Amino acid sequence: MENLALIDSFSEFKDEKLIDRVTLMSILEDVFRNTLKKKFGDDDNFDIIINPDKGDLEIWRNLFERCPKN
Repeated sequence: MENLALIDSFSEFKDEKLIDRVTLMSILEDVFRNTLKKKFGDDDNFDIIINPDKGDLEIWRNLFERCPKN
């Protein structure tokens, strides 16, 4: 049910502000990236996936093992 509300919100905002879909997705990604930068210092290890058709939003933190320097 929440996904439908998210889809409606995307659609309504896009139509109200006359913003094309690509620009809206770019704005949303920038907003989440800036939030991650504020919280973690950088956003290099994060993947942000936004699917407006299904109302899905995923943020993945990529953890990796650092190799010891020789």
